[in-house]
Amino acid sequence: MKNLKKVMGMALILALSACTAAPKNGLPDTSKTSSPQTEVREETTDVVVIGAGGAGLTAAYFVKQGGKDVVLLEKRAMTGGNTALAGFFAANSTKMQEAMGDTYTQQDQIDFLMETEGTDPDFARLFAENSGLTAEWAVDTLGIEVTRVNGREIYAVDEKGTKFPAQFVSKLTALNQQIGVDLRTECPAVSLIIEDGKITGVEAEDAQGKVLFHAQAVILASGGFAANQEMLQEYVPEWAGGMTSNTAATTGDGVRMAQAIGAAVSNMDQLTLNPTFYDDQGTTMSVSGVRYEGGILVDPTGKRFANEMANYTEVSEAEKAIGSHAFAIMDATSLACNPKYAVEAESIEELAEKIGVDPATLTQTVTNYQRYYDNQKDEEFGRTDMRSRIDTAPFYAVPVFPGVHHTRGGVSIDLRSQVLNTEGNPIPGLYGAGEVTDNKLMGNDPVAAGITFGRLCAQSVLEDLQQK
Repeated sequence: MKNLKKVMGMALILALSACTAAPKNGLPDTSKTSSPQTEVREETTDVVVIGAGGAGLTAAYFVKQGGKDVVLLEKRAMTGGNTALAGFFAANSTKMQEAMGDTYTQQDQIDFLMETEGTDPDFARLFAENSGLTAEWAVDTLGIEVTRVNGREIYAVDEKGTKFPAQFVSKLTALNQQIGVDLRTECPAVSLIIEDGKITGVEAEDAQGKVLFHAQAVILASGGFAANQEMLQEYVPEWAGGMTSNTAATTGDGVRMAQAIGAAVSNMDQLTLNPTFYDDQGTTMSVSGVRYEGGILVDPTGKRFANEMANYTEVSEAEKAIGSHAFAIMDATSLACNPKYAVEAESIEELAEKIGVDPATLTQTVTNYQRYYDNQKDEEFGRTDMRSRIDTAPFYAVPVFPGVHHTRGGVSIDLRSQVLNTEGNPIPGLYGAGEVTDNKLMGNDPVAAGITFGRLCAQSVLEDLQQK
């Protein structure tokens, strides 16, 4: 490799304020700091995948199944990333949905995606055409038992309460190791190696020092930057300094590495926000189910302030506008979080008193909502998906607040998952999937999108390697 040119990306961003003050979701912070270099080792493989979340695990699996050797790098001590924290898989036209009597078509999913301003129709169609096939592959290959569907939402909760995405991560991690994917945990990528305009490998660090992985292709799947306060301040300063439920390792390393070798980025100022964060003794958690099971959101006066089933970001902006926290109000039929997070009462009036809200106001709010439920017409905010009448004791309230759910923008890719340079041309040897990329879906269904595009990305890599 005499003519090798290594272009070093930005140093791995660790020990950020977001990683200390913000959420870890009960997961240990295993991000590595640079250790003194004792040696430089070189290894050769066919493909290197950076990041072992949903997208990276999927891409590694399909590349290996395609007959290529794969090294899968993960900077934490465990796999999963943000995928392991999610609740459902979004798809259409699956046998699981059909078996449970829920019809949701490709066009339904495309229409849903296109409701968000900025969504690219070609990417939306590509995702919708492949999400169902990907969901069925996951269920069949990994033995995931679907327990419920609701439109595009496919749920699988096992006897331990483990949800679909977390089951996916644990089962696919084990399967990848079984089929020979070379998984390297606590081995963060530091920079991409480029030679004559083509990506030829990755520089990484492990406990023994620096490792140069030479490869024919590299797949970026390292996640977004929601836990990187410096990048938030650069691209979305209005939400910098706030909280996120992302893992502390979600620091945009892949974005910075790609930028350093001339990759373009797009939609970096776009976030998906979450209106239902809960502070569990200093750890920020997402309790999104408090909306999906039929709860309502009220301000500190006891009044609703938004269509609770609108998109994450719209509800979050409305919540931020009230200038304070909110309460999710649920009943026995719609409790959708751990009861230890909730205040419980036998009546709405008692619940209001316990959370410091005017009982008459909250009672009127719930009474109005019950009427909307009965008439299937929300006269205040136009909510059409109500799911619960909120009329069965006991009643519950959970204090919630808005924050950064995940980042939408990232490294620019084309429909073949090739990373683009600043002139709009593919960078040879570099591909991307998951939240590190801007997949032009504007943050919709990120778990299913990451896994689906991870599969499509692997197909593109295999196609290109076969032509060599």
